[in-house]
Amino acid sequence: MLIDTHCHLHFDAFDADRDAVIARAREFDVKYLVNVGTDPATNEAAWKLSESDPFIFHTAGLHPHHSNEITDEGFTELEKFVEEKDPYAIGEIGLDYFKSEASPEIQKKRFIQMIALALRRELPVIVHSRNAFDDTLAILKSEGKGKLKGVMHCFSYDTESLKKLLDIGFLASFTCNLTFKNAGALLDVAKVVPLDRMMLETDSPYLAPQIYRGKRNEPACLTHLAQYLAELRGVDVETLKRHTSDNAVRFFDLPPYHES
Repeated sequence: MLIDTHCHLHFDAFDADRDAVIARAREFDVKYLVNVGTDPATNEAAWKLSESDPFIFHTAGLHPHHSNEITDEGFTELEKFVEEKDPYAIGEIGLDYFKSEASPEIQKKRFIQMIALALRRELPVIVHSRNAFDDTLAILKSEGKGKLKGVMHCFSYDTESLKKLLDIGFLASFTCNLTFKNAGALLDVAKVVPLDRMMLETDSPYLAPQIYRGKRNEPACLTHLAQYLAELRGVDVETLKRHTSDNAVRFFDLPPYHES
């Protein structure tokens, strides 16, 4: 099977046909969906959706774009939510120096707080990092203290950065942007990630594969990514599916899959 380790099915892009999107994912062998929160409101929405389907798993995060939208009191409420709703990971969290309106200082503050929360709850982290690799890695090292389990989602850096990430025990996750015509050097990175350190995601509704470029992405499209990446690496697609799914089950501590 396939596991979409990062999607946002609770976003309003899916309001008109969410049930059909979930059913279509299953038809294309995407059996588990990790539904990722980005702020208090979407954390709540992700949790509610997971309550409706035993194959959807929620996370709780604070995306760098929203790091300036929450007060210290609001952060305390977020911590209470995590304690009460028991997400499968802390994320999406991290740093974004590309287009975030939040200052680097507030982004770093909230990133550090979310890492501390993950360590207290013994949860893995899902990290967003854009144009900020050095600061992201420095914080993961200093605050994680070798105890933090995590993945850098939608990995977009070079092979040297990949090595540094793998050296601290993290995984790298790839999205359908690998199929873009301008993927360039990222393809070289995707070729060398060890199969036991890689996961797959759609980040839907964003980053639809090249054949659907400009349209809404959805978990069913993960099958295109798996086939493309298997061909790129010269491995059987079933082998790629097995490894990436096993990695996801271990990473998120998901239950064994059984057909209902």
